[in-house]
Amino acid sequence: MNNQKLFLSIAIFLTVFLLWDKWKITNTVDANGNVVRKSEIILDTPAQNVDVPTLNTQGPELDLPTPNLTQKHDFTTVTTDLLTVEISHKGGTIQNTLLNAFPVEIGSKDKFQLLSANPNALFQAQSGLASRDNLLPTHLSDFSSINKNYQLSADKLVVPLTWQGKDGIQVTKNFHFKRGSYVVGVDYQITNNSNQSIPVKPYVRLSRHAIDQSNIMMPTFTGGIVYDKATHSVKKNDFEDWDEFGKQQAQGGWMAMVQQYFMAAWIPNQSQSQNFSASNNNSIYKLTNANQQTNVAANSSATLELNQLYVGPKEHDKIEKIAKGLNYTLDYGWLDILADPLSWGIHKINDFVGSWGWSIIIITLLIKLAFYPLSEKSYRSMAGMRKLAPRLAKLKEVYGDDKQKMGQKTMELYRKEKINPASGCLPIMVQIPVFIAFYWMLLDTVELRQTAFWWMSDLSAMDPYYILPVIMGISMFVQQKLNPPPPDPMQAKIMMTLPFLFTVMFLWFPSGLVLYWVFNNVLSIAQQYTINKRING
Repeated sequence: MNNQKLFLSIAIFLTVFLLWDKWKITNTVDANGNVVRKSEIILDTPAQNVDVPTLNTQGPELDLPTPNLTQKHDFTTVTTDLLTVEISHKGGTIQNTLLNAFPVEIGSKDKFQLLSANPNALFQAQSGLASRDNLLPTHLSDFSSINKNYQLSADKLVVPLTWQGKDGIQVTKNFHFKRGSYVVGVDYQITNNSNQSIPVKPYVRLSRHAIDQSNIMMPTFTGGIVYDKATHSVKKNDFEDWDEFGKQQAQGGWMAMVQQYFMAAWIPNQSQSQNFSASNNNSIYKLTNANQQTNVAANSSATLELNQLYVGPKEHDKIEKIAKGLNYTLDYGWLDILADPLSWGIHKINDFVGSWGWSIIIITLLIKLAFYPLSEKSYRSMAGMRKLAPRLAKLKEVYGDDKQKMGQKTMELYRKEKINPASGCLPIMVQIPVFIAFYWMLLDTVELRQTAFWWMSDLSAMDPYYILPVIMGISMFVQQKLNPPPPDPMQAKIMMTLPFLFTVMFLWFPSGLVLYWVFNNVLSIAQQYTINKRING
């Protein structure tokens, strides 16, 4: 197969792939038989979650009033080196979170907001204590705080919110912050001055509106994930398939809501049993985890150290250190078997060279070296085809009206010269999935976000000056000239338009991906030119 067919094949493949990926529902099954589904949905109107996990004891379920979304509540603001967090006094809900190290856009003083109390784009981390007769506070109870503002000045900071119940029951809800960390620890100090034992089941919840971050060129996954540590199984659903989560008991594990580059995840005590569940109430999508039930004896105190909230970027080398399996929040599509090692490789290279742009160039070179034997065979075949071009043209003049005879004589010529025109197909078939895997990997690599290289201010965004797409189109044109021309005049005209079509298509691709494709083309041109010169003289 010659390079003209290569470009045409890739153009058709990419067009069909991008359209298909936008509209499809992908079903994959992991090694443990758990279904992983992906699709998209549009934002709906807001609502509020009011359900609370029930106890394993006799007694009524908690019957809580529905709060008004537009009602404003007091809150406490906590500022660390990485986070600016608003903790509502209504339930101790983490209602707003700014990521201090991530501007909304380059040069902006506004920081990226992940958790939000906006009633039209709700995304909150809630937590509470399920108990009989509402003896302990839920995520809708009223807390108080001594201070309205806290600043991390040492390595650690504890922010307490207090709640006063009946019969002398007191609860302090503590939020723990650390320097250099996106993790917020949450624990409860319960003082039971009553004359009865209190069964309690702590719970945490992520609640948000459905969002659709993807477009036809950026098929990133947005939805929920539940991980079972004991079985190493992952359940992943977008908002449209939310009900498929069902209920799940696990030993350890975590639950998360993810989007491109960022996530929020509740990580419970990994040594205790958990009960994960999902629900949807008027377009508020919820993941809830009820921790292991315990009892607080009468006239005693207890500390429940149970949950951590991670709210921040999906950084490849760091999130797995926070909780086992948290790297599953990095979504590389159905080619993750290729994207995972590519991600590992580019991060290791960047650790050494300290430049994401050069890391892309170096990993492109390594990929090219890995496929060198296949490429060598392909380019030798195309060089041989180019050498035979005059003889093939002569055969066409003689047998052009007899297609059967023409085909027979052409094959005889190939056999005589020991040339297999189909030998170029294998490298192409290998390169296409690698290209797609590389594309997906770059789309969810937060380290590339707003990272500059040469004239490009952001490797995760399109080239602002369209320089790389133009160079890519020129490199495709040069490659065409190194290959034998198509025998059919119409096909030759179509091939001549491909560099232009690819240039237009790549205008909106992330510049890091175009950098990979340009450098890959440059290496291919150098390799093919050398082989052509060696064979054709």
